[in-house]
Parts: sequence; C-alpha cells; structure tokens
Amino acid sequence: MTRLVKIDEAGACWYPVSISRLDTLLSRCVVSLPGFPHAYALKRNIAYNLQYIEFLDRCLHDLKRSSVIETQIYKNIILTGCGIIESLLHYLLIRAGKHSTEQWAAKTKFFSNEKRVGTQQLRAETIISSKLPTPKLKEMPFDTLIKKARSHHIFGPSRAMYQKLDALRNLRNKVHLQLINSPTDTDWNSFGRTHVSDMSKVLHAVFTSSIFTPTADERKYFEYLKTYFR
Repeated sequence: MTRLVKIDEAGACWYPVSISRLDTLLSRCVVSLPGFPHAYALKRNIAYNLQYIEFLDRCLHDLKRSSVIETQIYKNIILTGCGIIESLLHYLLIRAGKHSTEQWAAKTKFFSNEKRVGTQQLRAETIISSKLPTPKLKEMPFDTLIKKARSHHIFGPSRAMYQKLDALRNLRNKVHLQLINSPTDTDWNSFGRTHVSDMSKVLHAVFTSSIFTPTADERKYFEYLKTYFR
C-alpha cells in the first residue's frame, strides 16, 4: 500500500478510493426523489468524507504523532463518520416514506403581559401558523433519525448497530467544545480506539450491505476499516 509522502520526498503520491468509483457505488442507492432533488450533491459529500476517513487512517498508520494528536484523529474519524451516517439516514428515511414532515409554518408570535404566579413570573405565547400547500420535510436531529431508523429497520434489525450509533451520537456532540458536563469531560478522556472500532464497524456494515450491493472489488474499498475491529 502506498504510504503518505512528504512534498519534498521522492515516491508515488498516496490516493484514496477515487470519487468516480465511490459515486458508482453510491449511485445504486442514492438517486433523486420527489422532495429530494439533491442526489448528486449528497453522493459527492459522502464520497469526499469517505476519502477523508481513509486519509485519517493513513495518518494513523504512517505518521509519528503525540498521543493528543492521535486522540484528535480518533475524534475526527468519529465526527466525520457520524456525519456520513446522519446524511444517509436522512435520505433513506425519505426513500422509505418514513421521514417526518410538517404541514404548518409559523408566521408570527404574540406574547401576553407578564403575570406572577406564586414565585414565578410567567407569560403566554401564541404562535400563528399557516397551512403549507404541500407538507415539507421536518428537520430531525441525529438522535431522532436513529430512533426512526431503529423502529423501521433502516439498517436492518441488529440491535448492536443502533446501540453503537447511540453511543457515537453522544460523542459527536463534542464537536461543540463548550459543552462540558464535568471537570474531566475532555476530548482526551472521551475518544479512544474502541470508539473508532465501533465507528468502523458501522461504516463497514452499511457500505458493504445490500443497501449498496457492492461487488467484490467494491467491498475492498472498505477493507482498511477492519484493522480497527475488536
């Protein structure tokens, strides 16, 4: 396997699986749908991020690094992997007709005068909404997407898959550095190789599944993920 090479070094440049090859694989599943015309952009974004995870894997194999930098690479594999899975769940729920929709759009709000009730100062809020001509997709957070996917077996019936996704989702929230729950709630204490193992198992299971029906050669695109299995 070609390793990462510095700009001033001799040797072949390292390349991940090409975008065109990933596009061929992704196109077996991701196509434009009524209410979702952006298949091209979604496929490209997923492919770019798959390439980035493959690059991060090469960094772990080829580069001498501090333990802090290693932990940050783990973190970025998890953040990127969760973004890929979130986008796929969004699409697959639309395709299955299971994505939440909304029929009303808020137009304005009215607030009552404040009133003290006991020890609390309260006010009422009234929202005026209009009905949409056609329902639109409702924005769904990652945890809601996972719950919907579990109930409709979007990634199959395996409980382990969704348990891993729930745990990884909690780690994904650490993209917000200010969300700290305890004095020791740091990236260093939160991310480890076991989490990369779970992320790798999820990604490998999804992209080698019947969702994409990969050929034997296409399955090899994700062979590197197995090095993290435990």
